[in-house]
Amino acid sequence: MKRLVIFTLVLSIAAVPAFAEMVRIVCNGTVEYNQVNSGIFADVNSGDTVFAEFCVDSDDYMDSGTYNVRSYPVILSTFQLTIGSVGPVPLVMPQPNGETTYFNLRDNDPAADGMFMANATEWPSAFPSLDEPGQIDPYFNFHWEVGYTGDTFNSLDILDAVGTYDYTGLTSFYTVIGDAWADAIGLEYVSMMIHTEGVAVESKTLTSVKSLFE
Repeated sequence: MKRLVIFTLVLSIAAVPAFAEMVRIVCNGTVEYNQVNSGIFADVNSGDTVFAEFCVDSDDYMDSGTYNVRSYPVILSTFQLTIGSVGPVPLVMPQPNGETTYFNLRDNDPAADGMFMANATEWPSAFPSLDEPGQIDPYFNFHWEVGYTGDTFNSLDILDAVGTYDYTGLTSFYTVIGDAWADAIGLEYVSMMIHTEGVAVESKTLTSVKSLFE
């Protein structure tokens, strides 16, 4: 009888599922310029703080067969963007044309690391649609792409990438609110933070990043 109890207990322990880690990504920036003259984004001003956040599942990803890039589908319902007094602005759910929004990690691709959010894997060629009508396209889009030196990441596992990324090792950035081919609102990059869900994250404002690339 005792053996049966022990055997049952072992089976119960073995049946406990392994849970993936929920990861939160935070994007911080400031507004450089605004060319929007209607809708809610018309109230955005130069110097306004930019704060966007969203979550991904650490076990839900696909690897590129061409580049050293891993793509994590964004949980659309967790996304929110605030610019100054405007927002939070969500993403369109579902995304137009059935597209999937990804948070992409680049490691040694080649000799460069980085992160970008896009409706594409491998390359930032299509951008997630914000739930705000554009002046050219049906929706404005959110383009957030940053590059770092090749020693920034050690793997494509997002749990290994947990931390804060600011100007240290920064090599490039392209961060805008887009409308079709136009950069409607220019954004200056400040930082990105990758944290396991539940960890408090505070946004911060730094001085201009332009001097790094002049």
